[in-house]
Amino acid sequence: MKKWIRWHGLRIFAAFVVVIALFWFLFIDVFVERMIENQGSKLVGARVDLDKADVTLLPAGLTLFGLQITNPDEPMRNGVEIDRLALSIDPVHLLQRKIIIGEMAADGIQFDTPRKKSGAIKKIAKKKPAREKKYTGFKLPNIQIPDVNEVLSKEDLKSIELAKNYEQEVNAEKEKWQQQLAELPDQKKFNQYKDRLKKVKSSSGFAGLLGGAAELTAIQKEIQADLDKLKQARNDFSNISDTYQKRLAQLKNTPQQDINNLLDKYSLSATGLANVSGLLFGSKTSNMVRQALAWYEKAQPLLERRKEKKKSAEVVKPVRGKGVWVRFQEQNPLPDFLIRKIHASVKIEAGEFNGEIRNITPDQDILGTPLAFTFAGDSLQGLRSIRCDGVLDHVDPDRPHDTLNIQISGYSLKKTVLSDDVHFPVTLDSGLIDLSVRTVLHRQNIDARLNTTMKSLKLQTDSTQHSDAVYKAVTGVLSDINSLSASAEVTGTLDDYDVKLRSDIDHMLKQAIGKTMKNQTAAFEKELKTAVMTKVKEPMAGATNGFSGLENISNELTDRLQLGGNLLR
Repeated sequence: MKKWIRWHGLRIFAAFVVVIALFWFLFIDVFVERMIENQGSKLVGARVDLDKADVTLLPAGLTLFGLQITNPDEPMRNGVEIDRLALSIDPVHLLQRKIIIGEMAADGIQFDTPRKKSGAIKKIAKKKPAREKKYTGFKLPNIQIPDVNEVLSKEDLKSIELAKNYEQEVNAEKEKWQQQLAELPDQKKFNQYKDRLKKVKSSSGFAGLLGGAAELTAIQKEIQADLDKLKQARNDFSNISDTYQKRLAQLKNTPQQDINNLLDKYSLSATGLANVSGLLFGSKTSNMVRQALAWYEKAQPLLERRKEKKKSAEVVKPVRGKGVWVRFQEQNPLPDFLIRKIHASVKIEAGEFNGEIRNITPDQDILGTPLAFTFAGDSLQGLRSIRCDGVLDHVDPDRPHDTLNIQISGYSLKKTVLSDDVHFPVTLDSGLIDLSVRTVLHRQNIDARLNTTMKSLKLQTDSTQHSDAVYKAVTGVLSDINSLSASAEVTGTLDDYDVKLRSDIDHMLKQAIGKTMKNQTAAFEKELKTAVMTKVKEPMAGATNGFSGLENISNELTDRLQLGGNLLR
């Protein structure tokens, strides 16, 4: 009778199962934990730490505890921290080499949390950072009226230089025309014509009369030729004279231009207050945009897988014995990796709010559906409501189109430093903020709009550091502000974008301080105008006299034409 059971083979199989089971129960959690940390660190470019991983076989699933993802730009802070991440995997699709996660729960998501140890890893080649607008070096205008003589001793007046150059050019032009006048018919030559005409008239007899007529015709032709030369010269000179006359008229306006330039540079203009918005909000806004774009770039592998373009002319022969991976057409195609839905709770200082993320896959073109997310929270501590939704559409990899909308209402800010500039420190003691953000990313182009309204504001400035009247006036205006509106625009490309800021503060400061500065500037302007006009008087007189010399040449040409014309008549 044949043996139905081969005990030797059964023992080998049982030993193999025991080894696999031991490995599973003893090492699988650690193995998965290390794999997630290593692969995550490569993806982010900074340390990814995990407290614990729990892998289950029936049902197939994975739970992660204490996930920390370091911010690559700040190694002592986490960009994202998640208390618990639980997911279940479809085992049927797993046999088809597809990781399909129906639902995932992410609890206790936090952003920008401190780390105990640095999360920096070995530096890798980084993409050139996008150009960003910086806001530094704020300086308040000075209330002290500058000394006019000291100002003029340091500044070169452009009007003087132009006047001297004009005079030199006119004098050179005069010398050139003086030489040309010497070559043109003059009074001496026309007197010679006059003497010849008298001689012809004095001829007697019939023969003399006939010869005189011929001589008279020849003299007339010579006179006419000389008149033509004079007319051409006068036309040429008239064009040149008109050019110099226009330049002289423009030159007479340059002293006022010098005065205006010096007033802009040294007077007490309120335009110096126009960048207070940039000082208070610029650095924080630029930093927020930079970090958002950096994380967006790191999320690209979850949105779109890099696919090699097909080359019809090139045929690659598969390696013998290894075969080739062929993806056959499926009736209901699914990507290799897909998370259908994530239920997430986000922790912020004001409390927790919930939301969900749908259709996370790097192969949206296969799924045919974009990634979408929605988060909302109400009646949080110090925050009336928050709404956040967006769509990351990479279904067509050549035409990605992403949108993000954020609405925050009644957010209470306390003890927030707006400006840490040593010359102009400003702190927001308290205030209520309503904020709306709308962002569109189409291909590589960004168009973001941020609008905020601030109420119940209490701004604090350190006015004891300076005795300057303007500084005290500015700090006084800021202290009286209890509400304002501000906006920001981010336009350009992901690699080269520009941030533009506007707020009511600039207008408020100009309106409050402009009148005081204007009165102070009036006295300086009057004194400066007198000093500048005195300094440019002599060079301007030289330029004017030089042009008068050109008028003498014009008169000389006219007189010579008149002499010749009288002879012809």
